[in-house]
Amino acid sequence: MKWLLVVIVMNSPLKTDLVFNTLSECLSAETQMRKEWADIYNLTKKNGAEKETLGMLSSQMTRGTCIPSK
Repeated sequence: MKWLLVVIVMNSPLKTDLVFNTLSECLSAETQMRKEWADIYNLTKKNGAEKETLGMLSSQMTRGTCIPSK
């Protein structure tokens, strides 16, 4: 079975067309995506961003899920 990574943006699912051979590979890609967001957030915070900026950035962070692909 193949697995499709779906990204949730503003509470709406978006198909990515990223298909993986195993659920583990798909979940790993989703984890990497969240890590990239966290790295950007932490760098922005480290560079002294204002609370408002951090709040905006935090609200735009995506999350994803893996669903079976046809």
